[in-house]
Amino acid sequence: MKMFFDVIKEIFELLQLVEPQAAYIMIFSPAWLLVLTCFVIFVKKNRKPVFKVLAFIPLNNFAIFYLLNFTRGAQLYGFLRYGPHLAAAVIYLIAGLIISKGRHKVLPLVISGLLAVIISGWTVVYILAFGNAYHFGNLTHPGYKKSMEGLISEFERNYVLRDYKEIDFDHLRAEYIPLAEEAEKNRDEALFAEAVANLCYEFHDGHVSFNITDEALSTKVREKMAGNDYGFSMIRKDDGKTVVILCDEDSEAYKLGIRDGVIITGWDGENIDEAISKVRCVQSVAYMCPFPILETEEAVKPIFLAGKGGDQIKVKYIDEAGTEKEVAVSKRGSYFDRLSRALYPLTGKRCYEFGYAEMLDEHCGYLCIPRESYSAVNDVTAALQDEYPEIRELLIDRIEGLKSQGMDRLIIDLRDNDGGIDVITEEVVSLFTKKEMVSYGGYYDGKTYRKSDSWSWTIPADGRYSDIPVVVLVNAGCASNGDVLAYRISQCSNVTLLGFTTTWNSAQSLGGYCLLSGGKISVRYPLIATLDSDNNIMIDAGKDRNAVITLDERIPLDDKAVYCVYTLGGDYDLAYARFYINGDLKKED
Repeated sequence: MKMFFDVIKEIFELLQLVEPQAAYIMIFSPAWLLVLTCFVIFVKKNRKPVFKVLAFIPLNNFAIFYLLNFTRGAQLYGFLRYGPHLAAAVIYLIAGLIISKGRHKVLPLVISGLLAVIISGWTVVYILAFGNAYHFGNLTHPGYKKSMEGLISEFERNYVLRDYKEIDFDHLRAEYIPLAEEAEKNRDEALFAEAVANLCYEFHDGHVSFNITDEALSTKVREKMAGNDYGFSMIRKDDGKTVVILCDEDSEAYKLGIRDGVIITGWDGENIDEAISKVRCVQSVAYMCPFPILETEEAVKPIFLAGKGGDQIKVKYIDEAGTEKEVAVSKRGSYFDRLSRALYPLTGKRCYEFGYAEMLDEHCGYLCIPRESYSAVNDVTAALQDEYPEIRELLIDRIEGLKSQGMDRLIIDLRDNDGGIDVITEEVVSLFTKKEMVSYGGYYDGKTYRKSDSWSWTIPADGRYSDIPVVVLVNAGCASNGDVLAYRISQCSNVTLLGFTTTWNSAQSLGGYCLLSGGKISVRYPLIATLDSDNNIMIDAGKDRNAVITLDERIPLDDKAVYCVYTLGGDYDLAYARFYINGDLKKED
């Protein structure tokens, strides 16, 4: 019973975030039942024609409402959010006409009221669960300039980390409204999209992201932002040297002496380090690792730099004789594909099956947790009940199966774990922790964070595998609830967190959604805080962009790692983790 009331309380808390338009139409449909009931009780028999007027009021109300609030260019989204109330209006229309003509009043009133309440309930479920947009900003009607103004205002009012990250909204207006105005003047939708992408970058939050639904526009923006391909990419090793990776043997660069492993010293007239320092790692692909943590962005900046330049660039490098040379290299198409290939070893997923397990050698087991979701139907039930026996039994079965084969140490793979529901995090971590852990969903009122006691996640202290040495392997693609899992399991005394980079460090819950001018471009952002028991932000980095989730051991990005990852295409970080947990890194050759 307590769980039921907690769910109801949580629903009412979330409904407070809903935008006024949705709140109005959600309230109107069930409220009209009260109006109709009052008329049925008090209107005399000879005044029944009044119900003909009443019958059309909900329909007219919806027509006016939808005329003002439809989503231009993305009509389906607006209709899914508001459309069910058209059905309620039609039901009330039929009920009103029946009451006005017949002798029966109670039956059509009861049936129409029941259906209207069901429709309103479905809208609540859709908005809070399936739509995943508690607060919707419909900015599809104005031009690019006003749409940008509205987006920044939405962030300023609703973004849950706005003060925690010390966002300078005056700066954002000064920087991005003129870009939107220029795009509107030139009717350049791609320029507007690029401005939105750069605006989202300013928040350094993995959950602040934008998406383009139009494929042609998406391709155009994606390729423009990625830049030009000169036949190779670059990465900076731990020793500070920037080296070539993924160089095509049939490219002009290769013929001019630029090969994998070659050291780059200059880029387009600048010292390589100066050129790298000016790079912003902005991408046009939704949820594709915006690198909120400064240290992680520094690691990938050379990859992004490799696409920056005009039709031809000058590149300085050290040849095999140790002499610095400068050559001119021409572009050969879009850099997007090579950019994606260069980022993959630092962000990509290596396993897709939840709970996949195998022995890596006679002692070391492997367990993959690629996300915190398992079954679409069962996930919802488990989230409501705050327990997931199926997942618990699956994990125990897999680990016991490994132990029966001699496993006495374990690698858990969280690379590119793209999040999901908290109850799966609870089930995983509980098996390894000796102490109970609690976190909360919470709200920001503009001054303080307030945790919700009805929205909490408790990790029980089962600890049955707390005596097994565990390495948890992460990368920059480990995100959202993957962050929470990495953070919580890293607090277990038997766990070592290991990777080339830390995780996303972006664990707040989404809920904000804006559709921008024309309906092709949308932006998502978090509304719900993830808090500890002291009402503090649990994971996300502040203005300094320093990681809260820190690695216990960092995999060195040295010559050996670069060669294995980019030339051989090997899973170097998994191999490193195995050698690390076995205590024989010196034998890795």
